[in-house]
Amino acid sequence: MNKAYKNKVLGSMVGGAVGDALGYPVEFMSYHGIIVKYGRNGITRYELNKDGIAEISDDTQMTLFTANGTLFCFTRYATRGVLGASPADYIRDSYIEWLQTQTGEIDYTRHHLNWIREVKGLHARRAPGITCLTALQSLADGKEVINDSKGCGGIMRVAPLALFAANPTTHDNTRQRIIDFAKEAGKAAALTHKHPLGYIPAAFLAILIQQLMPYSYIRKDQIRECIDECISILTEIYPEHRGHIDYIKTLTDKATLLSYDSTSDAEAIALLGEGWVAEETLAIAIYCLMKYPDDFEKAVVASVNHSGDSDSTGAVTGNIMGALLGYDAIPEYYKDNLELRWLIEELATDLATDIPVGEYIDCYDTPEKRLWMKKYVEVYARDTVPIKNSYLVHRDLNIFAGEYPGDKDDNKCRIKVQDVFCWSRFRYFYDLTCEGELRPYAQYLKNGKCHFRFPIPDCGIPDNTYIVARLVDEIIYRGKNGYYHDDCIYIHCRGGVGRTGTIVACLYAYLLKDKGMSTEEIYTEAMRQLNESFSRNPKSKHRVSPENEMQRAFVRKFIENECK
Repeated sequence: MNKAYKNKVLGSMVGGAVGDALGYPVEFMSYHGIIVKYGRNGITRYELNKDGIAEISDDTQMTLFTANGTLFCFTRYATRGVLGASPADYIRDSYIEWLQTQTGEIDYTRHHLNWIREVKGLHARRAPGITCLTALQSLADGKEVINDSKGCGGIMRVAPLALFAANPTTHDNTRQRIIDFAKEAGKAAALTHKHPLGYIPAAFLAILIQQLMPYSYIRKDQIRECIDECISILTEIYPEHRGHIDYIKTLTDKATLLSYDSTSDAEAIALLGEGWVAEETLAIAIYCLMKYPDDFEKAVVASVNHSGDSDSTGAVTGNIMGALLGYDAIPEYYKDNLELRWLIEELATDLATDIPVGEYIDCYDTPEKRLWMKKYVEVYARDTVPIKNSYLVHRDLNIFAGEYPGDKDDNKCRIKVQDVFCWSRFRYFYDLTCEGELRPYAQYLKNGKCHFRFPIPDCGIPDNTYIVARLVDEIIYRGKNGYYHDDCIYIHCRGGVGRTGTIVACLYAYLLKDKGMSTEEIYTEAMRQLNESFSRNPKSKHRVSPENEMQRAFVRKFIENECK
């Protein structure tokens, strides 16, 4: 991995999030209101939430999904030799998965592309744009997106494409490559914003970032040359939109001229617009780049202190300044308390990493390769649950849990448990129901699949903690020794709530033993993990797991007796 390149990618990804988080609290405030609240210099430090966190908005959320989609796309190319679709097509599917995090309507029985979908912090609604939501819902429904929006929701999320394209160790940063990825950035923005001024500025941003990445220091006249080259390339890509490109040039020229005179930042930005539309967002970012080419903080602070879309102008400016100056140029107080910093930096590092797996190499011979495969290959099926009212218990151990997999009708029972789309990956079935409680299904399991009964009365608890310890120890052992993801384990009772939740909570607790935690600490953490996992089950909307106090008391007793 090229260290200088990695520093620039980290700088751009974290820098964009910094600008987003700094501008998010003032997005809907006037400049006068900002000055009244924060002082004459405006907002210069984060406004932290009650937990001491600087919240990111939908801008950074969607940027992260762009990164995940890009990495999934090119990992597929590395391992299969073909893309199968354009990067923008993969990114479209990533955005639809982001939409699911915003609506809460996630179908866990369907394959998905993005491992970050499971990061709960990305499920927070942070003023998502109406255009993005409605357009993505149309795409999810298989309908054509029809709008004439040139909002900034397209430009603020495409930086990862440019960052990936600029890798000097795996790609020649040729003009054609810059053009190719600019096209993909434009297509990614055009998924939701159909006006040419909604997606051409996104292509401009992708070109600019790729041009700035090689510089360790840049003069203003060199920046102007980069901007001129952006316009030249846009004219090649979009010859039918010459009028719109001329308008973008007018705005960027104006931004450049304003950066040379004595006009205050607030006045200059007001002359460029408010950033609600993409070309204004771009112009404001260009102004801040030209005014403060060697100072990340001054550029980003200027970009958010105005009466417009402060988080988006901050995000795009942060993307640009970080790509130019690098991660080390970002003050530590902006890195501290930044929401999901670990995730932003992990995806940035992955973007900067030469894809370590391939079609003709061993993809599992190092921990790094195995982790990459889990995130960008196996995720396609790895987290997929077998039936609707079920959930993933432990990803690495391939353990799932849920309701009874059969049916009261004998023929339907056979058809259900032999459904290859649901159960082909599952080898071990742990049945917590009592003999005669439900129609048996073990006789219909295909060769090589195993059924184990561990009877617990409905709404009840096991006879003692020792036998549960032996049970969960066996389940964990099978999970650790399973092959790839074809030896999955399924734990169930009738409804998958009470008895199942009790055993799953005990399993989580058992995995925490010998970690120096108290009984109360283990119980709290085990129940937290259960609640998070069970939240993916549709039944969680109206049920709790375990379902009664007796079962929760048993979990405590299990911890006291078996987890020390």
